[in-house]
Amino acid sequence: MQTDLVSEQFEQQGFVLIKQLIESSAISKLQNFCQHLDDEAKSHYFLGQSLDNIAIIQNADTLHISRINSLFLFEPQFACLLAHTKLMSYIEAIIGEPALPTYESIVIKHSQDTHGFDWHRDMPVSTQTPIITVGIYLDDAKAEHGALKVIPRSHCSPLSVCDIKRQLTNSELMSLDVTACAGDVIIHHVNTVHSSTRQEAQAIRRTIYFEFRALSHLINNPIFPNEWIKKRQALIKNIQTLSAKHLQHDIQLPSDFYETQIQMEAAEYCIEFTK
Repeated sequence: MQTDLVSEQFEQQGFVLIKQLIESSAISKLQNFCQHLDDEAKSHYFLGQSLDNIAIIQNADTLHISRINSLFLFEPQFACLLAHTKLMSYIEAIIGEPALPTYESIVIKHSQDTHGFDWHRDMPVSTQTPIITVGIYLDDAKAEHGALKVIPRSHCSPLSVCDIKRQLTNSELMSLDVTACAGDVIIHHVNTVHSSTRQEAQAIRRTIYFEFRALSHLINNPIFPNEWIKKRQALIKNIQTLSAKHLQHDIQLPSDFYETQIQMEAAEYCIEFTK
């Protein structure tokens, strides 16, 4: 997909689906990394060990890992995605200048989880350069897999999420299902109102998420310390200088990479109380 078309659709619609951007060989490796993390987290849980940055769902005797934050802490090899030339070129074309990832996580949806994600904005903010969420799909995400639903052009809307939900209920707005296959990437503006239903199919759905912001935004935003920015810049530089062969084994994370905790802006959900 041409870069200008990606940028144009993102600007107009608030999201863009890029088909088969990540090669099948890379997806296979990422799936293996994810399965290893899942097994390791469950083992730590049963041993009573700490599970910081890991969310767990337990139904009866069944245990499932639903989310892992600070992803590079558990498996630095996920950072190989930051060396994916096409992915990074799309990201910087959309943002319009050099950008850095501000968080990285993986979400794992299971049929045993009875909840989806209600309509929300990742972040109700107004910035000179767009802040984006990048979803890299390790598995297919059809309707029965709790596929992403978006409200096109809602990234430009001044309406609250509650107002938009009312318009959906009254058929004044239409949502769009964005189905994806393993290897696809969906990029959306943090202001784009979106949701996903519960996972009804038995297969799991694993998605790696990054948030990216313009370097100029980070430098001028007091919540991001200069030392934190430098660590992320150094990680990107180091990864992008590694050869494809060394990317498979030689990604190393500084021991203090996650030492500084950033309090990110809150998401916007609709919470209404009945009288």
